[in-house]
Amino acid sequence: MHVTHESRSALARSHLFLKIACECSADKRVEFEAFVEAAIIFARAALHRFKTRHESHPDWKHWWNGLRGNASIEFFRTERDWLLKEASPKIGQKAFVGSVIMGTATASPASYSPMKAGEFYYFEGPEIPATVTVDRHLKEVERLLKEVEAKFV
Repeated sequence: MHVTHESRSALARSHLFLKIACECSADKRVEFEAFVEAAIIFARAALHRFKTRHESHPDWKHWWNGLRGNASIEFFRTERDWLLKEASPKIGQKAFVGSVIMGTATASPASYSPMKAGEFYYFEGPEIPATVTVDRHLKEVERLLKEVEAKFV
């Protein structure tokens, strides 16, 4: 892959870090957390960089104020602010317990061992992996920026 202006954009970096997080094996949970944090920070940076380029546009303030209440914008604002100002992300974690053999005559059911680090983490609930949440919000931010970019150029 060649380094281009687009590949260096905050959105591209956010997608890259999310992709790397998704590839982390179960024994790479520290790395997974760091890559998810980077994806969140770069997603929020995309909004700030966009603001820097377009805040002088006459419709800027109206558009920017219209983002209030957008779940994806709020997700990245809240999570990024927490990461940079408070602590590690407020992210849920699932625990997996191996099977236990009771006595010698009974066989225990096979236990589940996650293969990917992402299987341990969630934001919304244990049934939705953290990477799915971040990806959904990232796609919404990307959609919003593409939509308004067409209007502001």
